[in-house]
Amino acid sequence: MHVVDVILVIAYFVAVVWVASFFSKSQKSLKDFLMGGGEIPWWAAAMAGIATVTSAISYIGAVGLGFSTDFSFLQYRLAVPIAVAIICIVVLPFFFRLRLYSIYEYLEKRFSPVLRLLASGLFIGFKCAFLAVGIYAPALVLSVLTGVDPLWIVLVTGVVTTCYTLMGGLKAVIWTDVPQLLIMMGGIFVVIFIAVSKIEGGFEQVFDVARQHGKFNYFNFSTDVTDTYTIWSGIIGGTFLIISQFGTDQSEMQRFLSVSSLRKANYAFVTSLLVASVIGFLIFFEGAVLFAFYAQENNVNIPTNEVFIHFVIHELPVGLKGLIVSALFAASMSTISSVLNSMTTVFMADFYRRFKKRDGSVRLARRMTLVFGLVATLLACMGGLLGNLLEASTSIINFFGGALVGVFLLGMLSKRAESRGAIFGFLGGFSAVLVTALVTEVSFMWYSAIGGLTTLIVGELVSRLSGRRPNEDQLRLVFSRKKITGDNAYSNRR
Repeated sequence: MHVVDVILVIAYFVAVVWVASFFSKSQKSLKDFLMGGGEIPWWAAAMAGIATVTSAISYIGAVGLGFSTDFSFLQYRLAVPIAVAIICIVVLPFFFRLRLYSIYEYLEKRFSPVLRLLASGLFIGFKCAFLAVGIYAPALVLSVLTGVDPLWIVLVTGVVTTCYTLMGGLKAVIWTDVPQLLIMMGGIFVVIFIAVSKIEGGFEQVFDVARQHGKFNYFNFSTDVTDTYTIWSGIIGGTFLIISQFGTDQSEMQRFLSVSSLRKANYAFVTSLLVASVIGFLIFFEGAVLFAFYAQENNVNIPTNEVFIHFVIHELPVGLKGLIVSALFAASMSTISSVLNSMTTVFMADFYRRFKKRDGSVRLARRMTLVFGLVATLLACMGGLLGNLLEASTSIINFFGGALVGVFLLGMLSKRAESRGAIFGFLGGFSAVLVTALVTEVSFMWYSAIGGLTTLIVGELVSRLSGRRPNEDQLRLVFSRKKITGDNAYSNRR
């Protein structure tokens, strides 16, 4: 890398640490550290939500899929209207009016402490695995650019992000996410326009080449469940996938709960999901543009995860390389910081306060952030064992997320569901996904739906067979339109 590019990357790191240090002085209570004091503007919460899901995994993995395949991966975005309806009407009103640090506390109020701890433990486990992918992604780029071993780059990325997250808490996470998202978007457009400027015929040639090679193919109506991407796995599996990403995931929901009203929380959520969907299509289009560029060079056999890196190294001028590297770090660090903060929140609320019977301190929260950051960083050192980064991260979410979605919907929608049935349903859903993954060739895009539906069915059946019924307090936590729209006992501000 040229000295100008190095200066740009260093300037980015300095700016991020400065923002975190600014907010470190305002972390006077656990609520400030974990929930941002409940006064975050809705647009900032929305941008933070977008930055969290638009990670370096997308930057590299989605570009690679757009280059090597087509748009069929994005069929799951057809489930957006269904997921928005469920989250806005059912899920988000419950969480907002309960105003809990951890959304998994709902499961104790509705079912039992055991289920809350199971769900919280599962969340922490699958987020550690997800973070491993997120930390490893930018290390690929810098390793090629600098010749430094990816292991050292993983360690630097993980440690720096962990440090600024533990300094400033949720406020630092959100207010660094905002400029990080802008840097990410700038990087996408830079690559697209530089590539198009080098293609003879410009955008017209891009669209011609992409159509000739089926890059814009979107719908796949196959009913074969082993086909990786179909419209059916997109709509059915995609519904559970999106709910698991945005509705029952602490790292996303925590942003939407940091605003001052339910209406603003809905604004933040809907904006986050819709803009993230648009960015997803834009990054896949970026991959199609790079395919057209390398088709012109008769060089389309570049490995999936190396396409973006190859273009940055060989085609971008001095200065823009530094911008793209900063964008990759921004994409990675925004996701890492958000997840670390949410893991700390879950630990403090669901484990420490649950067993110690008291709130922890900001100092303890910072220590736990450090622990989770180090664990995720060590796991990221094994990132080379993964395939396409986007598919790897989606598989992780689908594998773990379905059972969580199922047990939340069971509690919110069923008046018969009780604790024993919910626990059996939850374990049954996770086991169903595990068996499916081990003994069948069913596409990973179905995993979330399999886990969620199994949890709902088993949980309802066991509850009915047990003969036990929820008590009056638990029934107040079951959805009804009258309860959600009116002022009721759900308000529990802290």
